[in-house]
Amino acid sequence: MIKQNSSKFLSFRTINDDFGFGLVDAIVSLSLLTGVITYGVYFSSLRLSTVYNTNLTTSINKEIERDIERLKSDFWGLYFEGSENCKGEYCLANGDRLSSVYCEDFTQDIFYLPSWNIQEKSSNLMSQSWKPGAKRSKVFQGQPVTISRELLINSPLDEQFLNKTIASISYRVLWSDKNIHWLSILMSPEAHSWCENIF
Repeated sequence: MIKQNSSKFLSFRTINDDFGFGLVDAIVSLSLLTGVITYGVYFSSLRLSTVYNTNLTTSINKEIERDIERLKSDFWGLYFEGSENCKGEYCLANGDRLSSVYCEDFTQDIFYLPSWNIQEKSSNLMSQSWKPGAKRSKVFQGQPVTISRELLINSPLDEQFLNKTIASISYRVLWSDKNIHWLSILMSPEAHSWCENIF
């Protein structure tokens, strides 16, 4: 009887050793599972962050492109009058031809463009900024981005005695803790429709 019990006990231990799941195996398996889940969550969040940044960058580009097209269109059509006095040419509202004085400094011309003044109460007309909202793009929900533009007027060859016909606009984007220079454009070519390139 004793031999039978001992043989059953030995056979049970043998089966348990061969096919059982020990404590060490359980710890190793849980560690591997935890590592796989952690890396899965990390790479998923990294992918979502990459997708969000890509969508945000695309939306910022589109917003700046829209602003540039408005400014260029307004500046290109400056001094164009549809009255018979001007005969379909660029001139003043009373029919007088444009004087070269209007081509010597583009600062005031750009200031009075309908699309330039975004901040009506801004004390600095050279710099304007705005926060695109969710109406522009869903990625702008909560207004996480501030876009600013600055007008830079220079003289050809950086000489003070020359006229100020080099007009450029610099765009910057404030995004989280980053202040990025996004791009710069020249506005002077748009004035060649009504103004000669005078040095």
